[in-house]
Amino acid sequence: MTITAGNSRASWLGRASAALLLLAAATRGDLAGDAARAFRRPEPLLRAETLDALRMRLGAADRLERNKVAAAVEKGLRKEGLAEVRLAAARLLFALHTGRALDRLVVTALDPREEVRAWLRERVAAQADAQLQEAIVRALRDDASWRLRASMADLLLAGAWDTARAPLLGALSDPHPAVVARAAEALERMTGQPFGPDRARWEAFFKREAEKKAARTRPGERRTVARLPQKLKLFTGPVRGLQPTLYTIPVREKRVIFVVDMSSSMRRVARSSHFKELKQALFGLASDVSFNLLFFDQRLFFFAKAKSLVPATTANKAAAERWIDDLPAGERTDVGRSAVTGLAMLREALQASPSVRAELFILTDGVETAKTTSLRALQAQYAKLPVNRCRIHLVALGRRGTPALRGLAEASGGRYVEALSR
Repeated sequence: MTITAGNSRASWLGRASAALLLLAAATRGDLAGDAARAFRRPEPLLRAETLDALRMRLGAADRLERNKVAAAVEKGLRKEGLAEVRLAAARLLFALHTGRALDRLVVTALDPREEVRAWLRERVAAQADAQLQEAIVRALRDDASWRLRASMADLLLAGAWDTARAPLLGALSDPHPAVVARAAEALERMTGQPFGPDRARWEAFFKREAEKKAARTRPGERRTVARLPQKLKLFTGPVRGLQPTLYTIPVREKRVIFVVDMSSSMRRVARSSHFKELKQALFGLASDVSFNLLFFDQRLFFFAKAKSLVPATTANKAAAERWIDDLPAGERTDVGRSAVTGLAMLREALQASPSVRAELFILTDGVETAKTTSLRALQAQYAKLPVNRCRIHLVALGRRGTPALRGLAEASGGRYVEALSR
């Protein structure tokens, strides 16, 4: 057979191309398999180093191969507890940069390690990444977990890009109050407007802003090319638009303590109803509010340390919900001891933050089986408070009430409400 020069050249090029493909495949190797094996290494440092090295080998890996690596990382993270390894896994997911990888990456907003959560926030804030923002918006719109949806609102705020305002506006219709509160707070930080969860007012505001911008733009200045997202200067003052209510009583102050009856005198249905009402108020708090929960029967149960307040972040709201749901069945009641402890917590909160006001909410059915409430003890503790900086509210879960507590509420300028189970 005669071999022409053209055939010879084509044959050489074919062999060279095949060799290059084989070389590239050998360099990449089994990326997904290597990712899976990385999590099985016994040494934590080697696990992290292997995952970091995989980022250097992605090269021309196609979307299918990258998604396989993302799946291997997702599986490996289920049993991985060390922060440095989880952080390396997050970096790899970002480098993969497919829809699946970024969808898994944004879940690290709920990562058990603060280092990983902080890295994600910094990554979002660093630059306008359209694909990453799309993944955040997908989770904000579609994820089944309210904790993750609320965390996505937090991430959009961290990015502070003007393109985030539209999805945050949509989140004001979310079925969970914690997501609505986080979206409303993010919008307030981005605009300085205190419209809270009122979607109609936000829509009217953005419509006016669009009309003003159109009026300022000359016809010759209009461009057809896509505009890059603009970084917004965030409002840093106190959040004004969020003011949840507890049985019609507005929660106004930035330091809040809830003292809640969980005794056996409250029927199971009533307890569930009142706990649900409390959660609604808690979920609606802005992140610059600090709170603590004290539940009582004849025992005292503190959410945070007895004299500590924690910020109303998404993570702390989620932890408080789990804590409430895990409380044991109630026993006998000791309203007096619990109220005195709550007043002491209120005093401590005021001393820790001399420039702010605080309020105490007491929820009780007024039935007391352990001992009679001591008016003298309550008055002694109340006398230690700077009354111009605090208020006490009493929610009577039924019609019995507690006269001594009602007197303190009225003296402080607080509210007294009778609330039947719902």
